[in-house]
Amino acid sequence: MTQWELWKLPYPSADRPHWFVILSRTTWCENANNPVVNGLLCTTLRPPGRALRGHEVRLDHADGLDWDTVVKCAHIHELPRLKAVECLGPVTTTRQREIARTLRACLGLG
Repeated sequence: MTQWELWKLPYPSADRPHWFVILSRTTWCENANNPVVNGLLCTTLRPPGRALRGHEVRLDHADGLDWDTVVKCAHIHELPRLKAVECLGPVTTTRQREIARTLRACLGLG
């Protein structure tokens, strides 16, 4: 698991897992003593084609997803690292910049 990768985790429950963009640094993720990582929840864009809200960043095929998805940057989740079940790989560099910019704005970090 590395920073900026998309991982599927059992949230809100094991039978309804969602994708998350991992925010924790790779060194944190790879440390066996760290049972949790930080990530941003991804959900399907509904209705399709709607305008993004200020706390959202769109992901699509370029990021490995088969449908338009939004990353919700207003809330950082603490996730059980060992319960991650699938990885799609990293989001594109362009998306990484968009997510970082939106996250800073949402959290008032300048």
